[in-house]
Parts: sequence; C-alpha cells; structure tokens
Amino acid sequence: MKSRLLAGVASAAILAANSARAADLSMPQPAPPPVFNWSACHAGPHIGVATGRTTWRDRVPDGNIDAGLAGVLTQRTANTDSSGGIYGGQLGCDWQFPNTSIVIGIEGMVDGANIEGANQDAFNFDWTLRSRVSLFGTVTGRLGYAVSGMSNVLLYFRGGVLFSENRYEIENSGVTVGAPVVFQTGWTVGAGVEWAFAPAWSLFVEGNYNDTDRYTEPFDNVFAVQNGFVRPPFLVRTHTTFETLKLGVNFRFLGQAAPVVARY
Repeated sequence: MKSRLLAGVASAAILAANSARAADLSMPQPAPPPVFNWSACHAGPHIGVATGRTTWRDRVPDGNIDAGLAGVLTQRTANTDSSGGIYGGQLGCDWQFPNTSIVIGIEGMVDGANIEGANQDAFNFDWTLRSRVSLFGTVTGRLGYAVSGMSNVLLYFRGGVLFSENRYEIENSGVTVGAPVVFQTGWTVGAGVEWAFAPAWSLFVEGNYNDTDRYTEPFDNVFAVQNGFVRPPFLVRTHTTFETLKLGVNFRFLGQAAPVVARY
C-alpha cells in the first residue's frame, strides 16, 4: 500500500512539472535586447570651443623677439595665449568587426574658427604679438569600443593629420610690422564618446589636441619702410597648438547601422 502511494505521488509530480513546462512554452517569450551595429558611413555638423598658445622665437639671434643684442645667443621664447569658437562638419565611415565590440573608421573634419589672442612681448615691451587660427581640418583614423550591455554607446580614440590656416601679426607701438598668413600642416589626437539615440542618428562629444608644428615666417618690416629706413625682413619661428572640445550630431547612411536583434 505504501509503495503504491509513493508511486502515485511521483506520477502526479511529473505530470504537474510537464504541465508547467508546456504552459511556459505556450507563453510568448520576451524579445532579446537589440544589438547596435556601427558599420555605416556618417555625416553631420558640430560646434565647439578652443584654447591655444603660440610661441615666438627669433630664427637667428637678431634680438627682434627676445630683445637681445644682435649676434648674442639669448634665444628666449615669447608666448601668445588664444581662445575662441569653432564650427564645422564631419564625414566618415566606420566598420565593426563581426561578433565583437571593436570598431574602426576614418573621418575628415573641416572647421571655421576664431581662435585668436594678443600678448605683449615679454622681452620687447613695445611689441604686441597676435595670432589667429581661422580655418583648420583633419583627416584621422578612429578606433572605438562599443560598450558591453550598451552597444549603442561608442568610446573611441582618433589621430591623424592636421591642416590649418594661421595668421601671425607683430605690432610695434601700434604700427603693424608684418602680418603673414600661412597654411600649415601638423598632427592631431583626441578621444570621445558617441551615443546612437536612434537607428540613424547619434550625438558625440569629443576633445582634441592639435599641433601645427613649427614654422618660420619672414616679417616684412612695414614699420621700417613707413619710417624712412631700410631693413631686410627678419625671420621668426612660431609654433601654434590648440585644444578643442566639440559637440556634434551624425546621420548614418550607406549601410545604415540599425539595431540588429540578437539571436540565441
């Protein structure tokens, strides 16, 4: 009698378990969370702010910048601090390695700017040194990581080539000595975060360090000509660097990176 009772209880338990399992299978299962894929090309605008610095140094020891005696190797460096706004656009393409969070890409940016400043020459007090970055662009590679659990958030680094249009001006007691405009090349590095808030749209925040490299300009001695004496142009070596902070939006196209439902 006891063995029959135990067998009945076991059979009832198995039947109940099978019924519960069948009920679970008949119920609709929740969809797995979407997985965003960053493989696409993109374009969009951005705005930002910038700060920078230009250093000035005599190309030869003639005492123009550092007020040293001609032929004396003082070679002291004067500085000009600058700041301003930037605005522009970007165009690029990304590719995400299959079944990974690694994203690589290439991107070009072009910016209008008014990154400018003026300082008194610390060694030649009658002189004012002005610098301005009015236009710059970059071509960079990008390496990113789609955050685990939030595949629509991308952390990335970028680096590449910088092109910039710079104006350098020296004034002597309010009179312009020279104001050459030069086109320079250099390098840039940066990092940022991008958030895809819709299948085709994303926002990004990005910071960059830009170095225009050293450049030697001839200043034409307008002051000397205006005051009736002749003096050949003198050479000044400048070096401009600036940092930018950008906020922008991208529209993704050509292989548009839409959410892909994960399969199990």
